[in-house]
This record gives sequence, structure tokens and C-alpha cells, in this order.
Amino acid sequence: MTAILVTGATGKQGGSLIRSLVSREAPFEILAVTRNSQSPSAQRLPQLSPNVKLVEGNLDDPAGIFRNAQKVTKTPIWGVFSVQVCCKALVDEALKQNVKFFIYCSVDRGGEEKSPKSPTNVLHFIHKHKIEQHLMEKSKNTEMQWFILRPTAFYDNLVPGFIGKIFATSYRSALKGKPLQLVATSDIGFFGAEGFLHPEKYAGKSLSLAGDELTYDEFEKIFQQKF
Repeated sequence: MTAILVTGATGKQGGSLIRSLVSREAPFEILAVTRNSQSPSAQRLPQLSPNVKLVEGNLDDPAGIFRNAQKVTKTPIWGVFSVQVCCKALVDEALKQNVKFFIYCSVDRGGEEKSPKSPTNVLHFIHKHKIEQHLMEKSKNTEMQWFILRPTAFYDNLVPGFIGKIFATSYRSALKGKPLQLVATSDIGFFGAEGFLHPEKYAGKSLSLAGDELTYDEFEKIFQQKF
């Protein structure tokens, strides 16, 4: 059995990946990285499977994450999953640690053709694009392969409360009738698991993820029909 290091394990994307791997009985030891291993959200993760182990760490210190990981497992860390916008140092440390497969969850920037070349003028997207480029460049002529996921907007942001209201208002007002592509974070977890389970199929590739393309009015109509 080999090990996979999952950063952002208590977040939507990292958590979805862990649940997908567990549900498919993937033959990996899953090292779930969290800043606080005693938090309720972190404590729920090992309950999913005996293969899930908590690793306390901060992305400001990637070397420390790997040191802490080695305290909970003797299994070689074969894969890393990250979604963060500050993970250049994690890429560099993964190379030092002889990681073989790195999945980075970025963001879609206009589809399969435009995304690789277009950082856009959105700061968050620009950071993600820079990390993609760093990962690809640093991995050249090494044994570490990569797979990049580029999800669109998250369905999971359409929730009760303040965050959901902001997202829905932006959806309606900013797009002004234009369609928005949306994806569930559970789908991101599925394709992340696919990458780790079938690296020979996905190595060196990028994949944009969208489940639906809807205008706000179309979305509202479906919501009213369902609820």
C-alpha cells in the first residue's frame, strides 16, 4: 500500500476526494492534512476508514507537513493532492520527497483550450495559473507526474445563509442573463480519485469540470420545481 497526502482535508474539495477514495476502497493510506487535528471536522475523517490518518501541518511549512506525516506512517508518500493558491513550496517539497504523482485542483478559465494560456485578470485565477505553470515546469525531467483539475463554479456555494446569498446575488446581477457553468465538489472528488487510481490515463493532462450550464432564471425555475 502507498500513501496519498491530501491538503485541505477538511475543506470541500479535499474532503470530497477522501470520501470518494474511501467509497471506492482505494488501496491507499490517506494522510489528511489539517491545521488542527482536534477540530470536529478533522476528527470525523478517521471515522470514514482505518486507512485515513490525520497529519497536522501548515502549508507555510511543507517540509514540516512531510515530517509530521512520517510520524504517523512508514508508508512512502506516492501522491499529493492540493487546491491551495500558495502551494509552489509544496510542489518543490514534493519533488524533494520523491512524490510520484501530484494532483492540483485549479480553476477553469474558459474551457480546455483557453485555460492553459489564459490567467485572466481575476487575481485568484492568476495565482492558480501560476501554480499550474510552476508544477509543470518543475516536474519536467523528474519522476513526478502531474494531473490538473479545473472545476467551474461550485454548486456547493448555493447554500442557506450569508455566503449563499452573496453567491446567488452575484449569479443574478453580475452575469445578467449569461449562463454559468457549475459543478458539485463531489464530482471533483470523483475525478481526483480517478487520477490517483488510474495515473497512467491522466498523467500530464488537465481536465475542466462542469456539470451544468444554466442562466440564473433557468436555475431558479429548477429550484422552484424541486422545492
